[in-house]
Amino acid sequence: MNRSGWLVNLLFIAGIFAAFLVSATYRDRDEDVLWSRFVGKTGRDIAYDLALLDDGIVIVGWTSSQRIASDQNVMMAKLSKNGKLFWNKELGSTGTEGANCVERTQDGGFTVAAISSSNDGEIPARFGGQDVWLLKYDAQGNLQWKSCYGTQAYESALDLLEDDGYVFVGYTTRAGNEDVWVVKLDQVGQIIWEKSYGWAGWDSGLAIDRTTDGYYVVGLTKSVEAPADMWVLKLSRDGELIWQKALGGNDWDQASDVLATEDGGCLVLGTSWSKEMSSFGKADFVLIKLDANGEIEFQKAYGGEQDDIAQKIIKVEDGYLLVGTTWSDNVLGVQRQGGSDYLVVKIGENGEPVWVKFLGALMDDLAYAVMCDRETFYVAGVSYSRSFALKSRSHGEGDALVLRVRLK
Repeated sequence: MNRSGWLVNLLFIAGIFAAFLVSATYRDRDEDVLWSRFVGKTGRDIAYDLALLDDGIVIVGWTSSQRIASDQNVMMAKLSKNGKLFWNKELGSTGTEGANCVERTQDGGFTVAAISSSNDGEIPARFGGQDVWLLKYDAQGNLQWKSCYGTQAYESALDLLEDDGYVFVGYTTRAGNEDVWVVKLDQVGQIIWEKSYGWAGWDSGLAIDRTTDGYYVVGLTKSVEAPADMWVLKLSRDGELIWQKALGGNDWDQASDVLATEDGGCLVLGTSWSKEMSSFGKADFVLIKLDANGEIEFQKAYGGEQDDIAQKIIKVEDGYLLVGTTWSDNVLGVQRQGGSDYLVVKIGENGEPVWVKFLGALMDDLAYAVMCDRETFYVAGVSYSRSFALKSRSHGEGDALVLRVRLK
């Protein structure tokens, strides 16, 4: 065998050996990961939300699989609970489209809230520069109905829930500045009421949850000359403002999710760069418990020495899961693999940390969504790593990465 042949064989053997070493590292660190799945096409694909159905999960987000990198479209994909890809749909046209949220419906299907700035295609902007579309599907992904919402300005939907119809929250710019925008719909998508809330600066709604007598909405509020604060709104069932509360310090603070609690209050999850709220590094997960009147019952921070960006909170049987992304090397004694990692923190009922999981590979992995069944949880986002364990990504610039992980 000539020298080049020996070199090819040597490199091949070294590659296999390295793959097994990397795989072993992942097995040691991610032994609770039941499966991982990359979902994507030729461009960048990001999963921003997921819904748990009877026979699998649906992820939604953004894809740029077209030849023009700036052409963003809606991505929707359904996977089995064992990680098999059932289908992967793309929806959009010449402008910008994307889906930020999906909600399972009582009939076993799901509803997707998407935005569009296109002038043509299946979901064009009918009212202004950017509009919101609600799309109702059955469990197999067949479209049942769709409806468009907006004004002559720019609107976006960032969270969605089912409640005798649907309620979504986002922002509108029809008053000139960006304001929180909440829209209540009936079961076939007709508007019951819509409201906007804001001050002179920048205000955006990022999440909504229902409580016994109305809704909690969270996001951020920013005056012209000051950093942003977390903003919590308590609304009646008719959308009237009951109370509002700003939470923050001297730097940037924003709330990303809210979870109503059985006592009528709520848990607000966000990210803080303010030293008055963060405890560990540049930015931390911050969790604040409010009572039904908006008074603080407790406040906790979780993180490491670098940026830890919170996204979602969900209830589990004996506590809560907090999910986001970390750039810290160490969080509560757990080590980061490389780049940024999915960060999952389990906490008890009073906010005390129970365990921490880093989920990721050698490059950047960013988590945006989580759902849970009794014994496992599913977490999704985007991965720029070339592999996770023995799964390889070869689709494009970045793929949606979905993991199913034991809950313990």
